[in-house]
Amino acid sequence: MPIRFPSPPEAAPAGEGALPPQPVYTVGLDELGATGMAEESATAAPSWRVSRFDAAGRSEVVELSPGAAAAPVSAGDDRFGPLIREALAVAGQDERVTDGDYEARLYRVPALTLLALWLHSPESVDLFVPVGPAPPGLERNRLYEDPDFTAAVNEAAAGLREAYDAAENADELGS
Repeated sequence: MPIRFPSPPEAAPAGEGALPPQPVYTVGLDELGATGMAEESATAAPSWRVSRFDAAGRSEVVELSPGAAAAPVSAGDDRFGPLIREALAVAGQDERVTDGDYEARLYRVPALTLLALWLHSPESVDLFVPVGPAPPGLERNRLYEDPDFTAAVNEAAAGLREAYDAAENADELGS
C-alpha cells in the first residue's frame, strides 16, 4: 500500500500488530475559516497517537505531546483504532492513493468532534476520510479532496460559531 506513516519521536514505539504511530494535528475553531486548505489551518506541532496492547492483550492508545520530552497527553482504550483501519481501507481502494505517495496523518477538530484520516502528499491534492461520526456536510468513511473537505469543515465551524455568538452565555451550550 502506498500509504506510509512518518517516523515518530524516539519515545513512541508501536506495539506489534498495532497501528503505526500517527501524527495528530489538532485544529481549533479560531484556526478554521481563514484558510482554504487543511494544511494552512494545522499550524501547531502534532501530538503522536501510539497504539499498543496491554498485558491482557487489549488494545490501548497513548497520545504523546509534541516535543523532545513526549509526555503523554492522554491514554485509554483504542476505540478509534478499528475506525482508522476502516478509513485506511477506504482510502486504499482509491486509484489516486494506490498510484501516489501519501503520508498518513490524523486531523482533529475537537469542537466539531471531528477526527479524519489525512493523507498528505507534496505532489498532489491531500485526501481526507472522516473517522467515526462526522459533522454536517461530511460523511464517515467517504474520501474527500482538499479543499472540498476544508470547505465542509469551515461551514460546520461557522454554524457552531454562530451558535456561540447567539448565546448570551456560552456555558448554556454545554460541552
